[in-house]
Amino acid sequence: MRERAAALKHDLGKYVAWQSANFDDEAWTGPMSEALIEALRSDLLHTRQRAEGDQAAWEVWAAHVEDLPRPLPEPELQRVDAAVQRLRSHEAALRASDAEALGRARSEIREAQQDIRAALRDLHRRMLRGA
Repeated sequence: MRERAAALKHDLGKYVAWQSANFDDEAWTGPMSEALIEALRSDLLHTRQRAEGDQAAWEVWAAHVEDLPRPLPEPELQRVDAAVQRLRSHEAALRASDAEALGRARSEIREAQQDIRAALRDLHRRMLRGA
């Protein structure tokens, strides 16, 4: 689990908000900018960029946990799973660059990104302490 936590922290936690984390609070509350839309599309639809094809955040997540029993064995993984599902619910708006829909969803998206990062950080730290 320690290796899985480290891989998830890197592959998902780091890149799920790679660009969008750099936007100030005004971008998340003011008029929806094209720059934020593109950052969200990049972070969430191209979370893992590979020569054989990019993976969206939910695909990265699935690849890392597909062999785990359900319910997921760690509370942090359960938190990530819920956050990833919230992100995936906005896939159509992301793919269409739908500014109106993304504007309505951006606070939920930001919260889910933060939840993923925090949960994976917490899981990784807990696994390291247990080593």
